[in-house]
Amino acid sequence: MIYAKYIEDGTLCSTSDYSNEPEKYRGLIICPECDKKTWYTKGFTTEKVERMACFAAHHKEGCNASTVLLSAEDNDSEEGNESELPSTDIRVDLDKSNGQSIYVSQDNDKHGEEDSDWTSSPQKKAIGGSNGYPLNKSLRQLLTHLCKNPDYAERGQSITIVADSGRKIIDGQLKDYLVPINSIASNQLAESRIFWGTINNLNEDKNGRLWLNYGDYRTEPSILLDKNQKTDLLRNFKLKSVSELDGSDVIIVSHAGRSPNGKIIIKSSFTKYMSFRRYSAENIES
Repeated sequence: MIYAKYIEDGTLCSTSDYSNEPEKYRGLIICPECDKKTWYTKGFTTEKVERMACFAAHHKEGCNASTVLLSAEDNDSEEGNESELPSTDIRVDLDKSNGQSIYVSQDNDKHGEEDSDWTSSPQKKAIGGSNGYPLNKSLRQLLTHLCKNPDYAERGQSITIVADSGRKIIDGQLKDYLVPINSIASNQLAESRIFWGTINNLNEDKNGRLWLNYGDYRTEPSILLDKNQKTDLLRNFKLKSVSELDGSDVIIVSHAGRSPNGKIIIKSSFTKYMSFRRYSAENIES
């Protein structure tokens, strides 16, 4: 879609409006029909495809405003069959985590007057996985199971997350450590947890720090990476731009705190403590 609703006053925001004033609209736009959080996607050019800018969202089923079909880049053979794992315990070795190539494109600054027709295009790739699966699961695999079934942890699994040194960062019942980013409670602050959810938008501050925002960057939860961690993120996940993570799912092993103005901020020491599940789309062949 090429228009989104600006929640501050209910007016419509075009892709050109957003491009001209991103600080005004970032994290404050929703689908005009189903009210789901929306994010801006730049127009881009690759060797094979040229696309104009648009707004995307994880729309409610049946929403007529949706002109972009999103598809997670999962490889089912690597992610494992959830139905075959009714109560399997989970072990995550963070020293075995590797970055994944997520996306490569080139901005083209194109906008349009009509909605583009995009369709999903899953891309097969190796995602985590190590000898001994399913005993050794990557964070990326755990995120995929959670996105497909938010109640995944209700099967009684235990989880152990081990750092390079062998120190156990998390050890106990999975359901006791999992926390959706949109519902972090006061008693879940300051201690190591497994936070997961969707990144709606990103921004960099004047100190070069990167904020991965759940929604309204002023009040809703964010993941904060310093300048060095941002560099690691780009390198380890083979990103050309951090904007490629807009709309993606994220999982992070870390602790959260509350800023003086009440905003919840999640920080992590290393990018290996996080992983992403990105969505892709491509033009319909005419």
